Amino acid sequence: MALEKNQTGIACEYYVAAELSRLGYDVTVTFGNTKSIDLLVHKDDNVYAVQVKGIQQTKSICWNLNKTKFRGKNLILVLVNLHVDDVNAKPEFFVLRQSDALEQFINTPKEGENRTYLDYKRLKAKNIYQNRWDIFNKVENSALQDS
Repeated sequence: MALEKNQTGIACEYYVAAELSRLGYDVTVTFGNTKSIDLLVHKDDNVYAVQVKGIQQTKSICWNLNKTKFRGKNLILVLVNLHVDDVNAKPEFFVLRQSDALEQFINTPKEGENRTYLDYKRLKAKNIYQNRWDIFNKVENSALQDS
């Protein structure tokens, strides 16, 4: 089974929102002109801006990202593999600080930072980002902080 690109993005955003809600965070899904921010997450007077990127299948190769759209923002990136090819598999979540994401994504030779990628198998093998929901507990990741 294959999903349309739009369906993949929406499914991933809602899976991440559900997981964060399950962990006690208040989550708002953004619409319209805020598409560089997919979710606003709130807990303990901290607000986190989240960008979600998804792939569909276990055999999917990589996530793609335009690094130039990340500059000057304090985002948390959640990468999701839906595993739609295996109805018994649960989605996988990889949670990265923006700085870690920018280091992990590899520039393409032709388009540089405008088109970068992160290999699914490579990220999974690192075994340091999967289910790292604790990143949301670190105040330095908060997009908006009370003064």
